[in-house]
Amino acid sequence: MNTINTLFPVAAARNALVAATRPKIVETYPEDWVARARGLAAEFQAGAIDRDHDGQRPVDQIRRLRESGLVSLLYPKALGGGGGTLQDAAQSVLEIAKVDGSTAALLGFHFYNSLVPLLADYTDKNADFVKRSTQSRWLWGNVTQYVNKDFVAQHHPEGGFTISGIKKWNTGAPLAEITTVLAIHPDRDRYIYSVIPTNREGLTFHDDWNPIGLRGADSGTIEFDNVRILPEEVLHWSHGSGQTGPLPLWASFGAIFYSAVFIGRTLGALERVRKYTLSGRRQGTFAGATVSADDPFIQAEFGQYWVEARAARAYFDTTIQTVQAGWERRRELTDDERSKIALETLSLRTFASRTALEITPRIFELAGGRGTAWAADFDQYWRDVRTLSSHDPEVLARRVIGQHTLHGTSLVFPTHFRPRTH
Repeated sequence: MNTINTLFPVAAARNALVAATRPKIVETYPEDWVARARGLAAEFQAGAIDRDHDGQRPVDQIRRLRESGLVSLLYPKALGGGGGTLQDAAQSVLEIAKVDGSTAALLGFHFYNSLVPLLADYTDKNADFVKRSTQSRWLWGNVTQYVNKDFVAQHHPEGGFTISGIKKWNTGAPLAEITTVLAIHPDRDRYIYSVIPTNREGLTFHDDWNPIGLRGADSGTIEFDNVRILPEEVLHWSHGSGQTGPLPLWASFGAIFYSAVFIGRTLGALERVRKYTLSGRRQGTFAGATVSADDPFIQAEFGQYWVEARAARAYFDTTIQTVQAGWERRRELTDDERSKIALETLSLRTFASRTALEITPRIFELAGGRGTAWAADFDQYWRDVRTLSSHDPEVLARRVIGQHTLHGTSLVFPTHFRPRTH
């Protein structure tokens, strides 16, 4: 363990909560990232039910993610990162999701949004953002939603831009020291992507995140009032003349980490109810069974859920390999190859979501009436899955999958801007 390298100046945190997420120690990068994640999950399990009931932000858990180096896992070693694989990152999110859905979701969103500098440019022109992140072990938030057509930047007379407007559902940003910001360019023909500190003047964070699940995964509204974006904070874009649609592979990385939360919550629910059925005998247990786990009907139900979860996990692992291979070949990927990756990851996310939504509410069939006690908190798994899955309606995903697989067409993300007419 050592101290944070302060080659780059560190500004004051926006508030006491953000300050409390800063590392007190810095652990060296491990040989086995997943083992480190399992160790953290064991730490996070203590108090997880109370945090869920109270809707507490996982401040201490974020600090531990930063101290452990897990936040820098996906960055290359040449830029100060941990040099881990997508499998390492996704499995780490899954392990934490077994016990703490909110912290896992924050880590998953961090992973694919902290990759934005590398996704926007494949030539290391955004490397400085990565180096600063690894040296301070930032947790990244995101202010991204592509659907907000009113979030338009304006030119600043001294260079860069200013932004005013409101963005909702900014996962991680309220607890992060740094966040990506997506806005429409003043010319309204492309996007600009920038990275700014969350203590920037003009930012107001509204404490309005109060859903049924993922209660600690702060995704509140952020108001921008003439917020300055410095020229050096704008990410370099190397995929053509300008960004007119989603980042290459961004949605595919997102689908992997969504799926990690879905599957992790499912496996966590099954493990929890397995132990529960071994600890006592629910009302209506088959005659002769001393514990619920010996009831043949409960055994059959649990076996079905276990098979379904294993299928989702196997799909997860094979899809990660596809995305990892694509990432390693990112400079040579064709449009058709990117399309296949997009369709495959959308399919995974849909299957993982459906599996989780099927299993997590049905664990009450095994737990019985005592399992509905508030203190037991067996409903946390379904609530977390339902909240995250609602971000992208499954019916729309299934329609896209069906359309392209029936016709054998490529899944290509269209431009979000109409061509200018003269």
